[in-house]
Amino acid sequence: MSSGPSFDPGFSTEELAAVFSGEATVAAMLEFEAALALALADAGIAPAHQADQVVAACVRGVPDPGAVLASTWETGTPLIALSESIAEDIESEDAHKWFHFGATSQDAIDTGRMIQAARALDILEISLSTLAGRLRQLTVEYRDQPQMGRTFLQEARPTTFGFRTATWLDSVLGHIEDLREQRSRVTVQLGGPVGTLSAYGDKAELIVSSIAEKLGLTEPGISWHANRTGVIRLAHSLQRAALTMGKVGSDIALLASTDVAEVRVRSGVSSSMPEKHNPLDAIRAVAAAAACTGAVVMLGAGSGHELDRGIGGWHVEWLALPLAFQTAGAAVEAIATCIDSLEVDRERMSANARSEAPEVPSAQVDRVLAKYDRAIA
Repeated sequence: MSSGPSFDPGFSTEELAAVFSGEATVAAMLEFEAALALALADAGIAPAHQADQVVAACVRGVPDPGAVLASTWETGTPLIALSESIAEDIESEDAHKWFHFGATSQDAIDTGRMIQAARALDILEISLSTLAGRLRQLTVEYRDQPQMGRTFLQEARPTTFGFRTATWLDSVLGHIEDLREQRSRVTVQLGGPVGTLSAYGDKAELIVSSIAEKLGLTEPGISWHANRTGVIRLAHSLQRAALTMGKVGSDIALLASTDVAEVRVRSGVSSSMPEKHNPLDAIRAVAAAAACTGAVVMLGAGSGHELDRGIGGWHVEWLALPLAFQTAGAAVEAIATCIDSLEVDRERMSANARSEAPEVPSAQVDRVLAKYDRAIA
């Protein structure tokens, strides 16, 4: 079972790589198992002192999370190795039965992934909010700075640089709202072998509710083993945010190009032409956005899950969803770094605008600034 990409750090961030590491992936599954044991005790199914033993073992974790994940393609699920490792650490034989009681592997894996998704969404919201604050500053500072508008890469009519940054800001604020909504929809998974919660009898709904409350997740209307609509919706939200970062990166790269030269940003170095100033962070954002789109395509290709549990379509999510999160996060981080280094050449902008007075309705910019105040301030 993949715990997410561990390759080029340009396509992840330090925080998100930690959220989706192998250790974190196994720990998240154990959080589900601990919550399940406590919920069984709450429902009067498991003795409280035995459930506590299961919880204690889950909190201590396993000595080799990597081996647990590596076992997936030997047995078909990491839960076999995980159960065996945890069983060695549960004090009494009688308490063993309450680890993973009534659940199936997909319950632990899906809920574990949703625990990680919730944490990653919180990280992305903070990152996007910080970026929005910087874009607001630029919008206020440069709202009257003339700049030539360009359509189809041709000079068109004058605008202002503040209007341009306001359009970036408006998109970012929309993504913050979108990801907040996605965070409110992150849902626990518990269904048992075919989704019917058959092991719990009339206590089934109580157990699901208890787990959701303990983990800070939403209760499902019904088991979603073979209904991956929520996962696809989440991935599309990540993709939209990443694509906006790619758009901003492309805009900045064009404005920083030698011929336009209206802004300067932190630059990389050419191996053959040391005099060049390559817009490193803009390049990273565009690349990460493209990678995020690829991850979402992978998820979409596997979305048709057969009958009650899918073959392969579910499994590709193990790679693709962490990849979508990490590449989206990388794109946001890249643009934040790029914006932090941004320097505006007012004289060059004004000269390229040929001193024509831009016709920019200030009400549009004011609405975006008011939107920021409602969303962030």
